[in-house]
Amino acid sequence: MSIASRLLRPAWLELDLDAAAENLRSVRRLVGAERKIFAVLKADGYGFGAREMAEVFVEHGADALAFADLTDAVWARQQGVSLPILVFPNSLPATAAHVIAHRLIPTITDLDEAHAYAAAAREPIEVFVKVDAGLERLGVPAEQAVKVITAIAELPGLRLGGVCTHLHPAGANPAYIDWQFGRFTSVLDGLAGAGVEVPVKLAASSPLVMQHRHTYLNAVDPGSMLYGLPSSFGTPPAVPLLPVLRALKACLIHVKDLLPRERFAAEAPFPVPARMRLGIIPLGTADGMAGLHDGRVLVRGREAPILAGPSLEHTRVDLTAVPDARVGDEVVVIGRQGEAEIPPSAVAARHRLAPHGVALSVRERVARVYLSGEQVVSVRTRLGTTSGGPTA
Repeated sequence: MSIASRLLRPAWLELDLDAAAENLRSVRRLVGAERKIFAVLKADGYGFGAREMAEVFVEHGADALAFADLTDAVWARQQGVSLPILVFPNSLPATAAHVIAHRLIPTITDLDEAHAYAAAAREPIEVFVKVDAGLERLGVPAEQAVKVITAIAELPGLRLGGVCTHLHPAGANPAYIDWQFGRFTSVLDGLAGAGVEVPVKLAASSPLVMQHRHTYLNAVDPGSMLYGLPSSFGTPPAVPLLPVLRALKACLIHVKDLLPRERFAAEAPFPVPARMRLGIIPLGTADGMAGLHDGRVLVRGREAPILAGPSLEHTRVDLTAVPDARVGDEVVVIGRQGEAEIPPSAVAARHRLAPHGVALSVRERVARVYLSGEQVVSVRTRLGTTSGGPTA
């Protein structure tokens, strides 16, 4: 059974579960068995599906998961995930009872928030505290961190499980990285001097894991590298990464011939100076298509230009150079078809997206198809998730 025949609307994003598993193994080879890996699932797993990616990371050796979306973290626990689950700051202190009820580890950013968790706890709960070492976003300012974390550690009902930060890579300037990392380790040294034990010390996200090994400490929290986004970094990654994003595809749902347009040619959506073969695919701006194309698609291994840009629900393509194209033919917007390829990097460059921005631009209503080799493992649509089977 083909992928298209499984979908009510033949438009889908293909994702490679084997690549995600191998990228996690690459992290393990880099950091060693002695360090904990917190596999990061921010932004719905960087657009690839937090729930599906969580299953891969649990199965292939992550020591813990890390979510920003509390709902996804609760879901993971409800599915029976027994690993520690760290929740990055992204909700109000009023959610403390939900965090505690599902045995999640909150990341605290100030003393008031710590008091809210202490008040909600019926028995000691583990918490992390985040230090702002230079990103100027979330966390206790480094200059105040020793005093604040010491006070948090003394609150009844709380147990300090770790102290973390998120360094600002900013083009991977080594001196800037070292300045931030030094501010963070000074906090850790101050806590040690105050007699505060810090079980988990966490500073190395993907750019640091790949390029600054001295920042590993005793745990790392890789995100983008798990999804195979090596162009996120200023220099080549320390190990090869496999792209989880395999392809964005659709099928032709309409094909017809257009005669040259003479009357009102200037008002037409695009010029038709000669006979043209037109194709329509069911991907439009409502799917994020405006920022997801390279001005062309692939049909039967040949390039077909996009005409006039995507509309709300559809995109028009010029099939004049593909005269044998037919309704039902597979159309590749991103990915490989035969010897031709439209890489995600070309799309990112055209629309000035960050490397992780391509998958994040694919709207939720586009089906996600999860593959292992050529086997469909599962298909997620807005109607739910179904198990897979062989593709034809």
